[in-house]
Amino acid sequence: MTVDMEPCQVEEGEAVMVFPGQLHGICLWKGDTMEYENIIFRPSMLMTAEADVCTAGYLMPVFEGRLKRPLHIKKELEGYGEMMECIGCLDRLSGEKGYGYQLGVKGALFRLMCLAAGAGVLASDEKPSKSREKMKRLLDYIETHYGEPIGVEEGAALCYYSNSHFMKYFKQYMGMPFIQYLNDFRLEKAGGFLLETQDSVTSIAQRCGFDNLSYFNRMFRRKYSLSPGEYRKEMGEA
Repeated sequence: MTVDMEPCQVEEGEAVMVFPGQLHGICLWKGDTMEYENIIFRPSMLMTAEADVCTAGYLMPVFEGRLKRPLHIKKELEGYGEMMECIGCLDRLSGEKGYGYQLGVKGALFRLMCLAAGAGVLASDEKPSKSREKMKRLLDYIETHYGEPIGVEEGAALCYYSNSHFMKYFKQYMGMPFIQYLNDFRLEKAGGFLLETQDSVTSIAQRCGFDNLSYFNRMFRRKYSLSPGEYRKEMGEA
């Protein structure tokens, strides 16, 4: 395997974690046969809008492409067994897709990132970039004002970018378009209010920034595969 022009010979039973911004390729070694599997995920799955220590200290450097080397999970590496166990767990959960498997996937990913941090791979001596500070300010704003009208123009203004540059910038950092992230955040808040309060679906939708009830219901079902009413009933009884 080659990562940023540096060759790395990977043996049977080993793995390599490659991070954003690292160019990589794979090829056969001296004509041997091989079979390999890729597990690809967006770091945004693990990030929160709040400025918590996990996001700010460990995940943002990954997003910003500030990690300079991959993690070669060799058999002699401390934590090898646990790392491979996490990878096997991810493979199994994603294949079976049982009820609540998403929780297991996130848990295994967090554990894998924790082990990678313990191996020193997530450490970065570089100072936080101005881009990172802008993203932090934007996410803080969404956390506080998600119930208010927010669009691309507002996000771009907070980052001092043009609309077009802001959309490219946000997708590069978060792995998804700005509006998709905003709607997803609002829907998570709505799901919480459905379980924690007896407020009507209409009032919760408006509280979370959705003025159009039909659009809210459609987006909610797309995310949770349940209507808001079904979600309140089924998840409230769980």
